[in-house]
Amino acid sequence: MVKVDLHVHSSASFDATAEPEQVAARCRQLGLAPVFLTDHNSVDGALSLLAAGPVVIGEEILTTGGELIGLFLKELVPAGLSPKETALAIKSQGGLVYLEHPYDQSRLHLKEDAIEAIADLVDIVEVFNGRSGQKANRRAADLCATLGAAPGAGSDAHTVAEIGSVFVEMEDFDGGQDFLAKLHEAKIVIGRSKLLLTAEAKLGSKMRGR
Repeated sequence: MVKVDLHVHSSASFDATAEPEQVAARCRQLGLAPVFLTDHNSVDGALSLLAAGPVVIGEEILTTGGELIGLFLKELVPAGLSPKETALAIKSQGGLVYLEHPYDQSRLHLKEDAIEAIADLVDIVEVFNGRSGQKANRRAADLCATLGAAPGAGSDAHTVAEIGSVFVEMEDFDGGQDFLAKLHEAKIVIGRSKLLLTAEAKLGSKMRGR
């Protein structure tokens, strides 16, 4: 099994503070691997980590209709395309289309018409975003079911302290399509990651001691 936080930013994003190396170090400390880095309109941070360990290259891309994440990318997807053009550009790289915080009114989410335009291209819907409210996350879960997409989750961390506040526990995977298939059966873990991982370790010790 692996634990992964699907939505994390580094200083390669205009609004985040942690250097990519700091993000990777914190993920390793928390047992999150591989590192999923989804910087705004940039893959530079993710590319800089490739030599240091397993990394999934992601990008949170600003489209003409709001933001959309691409996962398992090979290169930058340019900002400023339509949502459908962006989704197709992600797919052309063999990547996955990840619809993040679709109902968070404080973020540049896609509107209903844009979601409808790419409905058949969406692979994953973020059903729990660490920065979104309960109502927005519940609506996202409903949308995920409607689209028949895989449920995703992430902290949306913009600082080191936020990393792992939400993560996904799932079978280890090999590449994007295997990840997508196994994500359908994954467990979403919500809470303060350091405390959760410590509690899991203590519980495991107790069980082994029986």
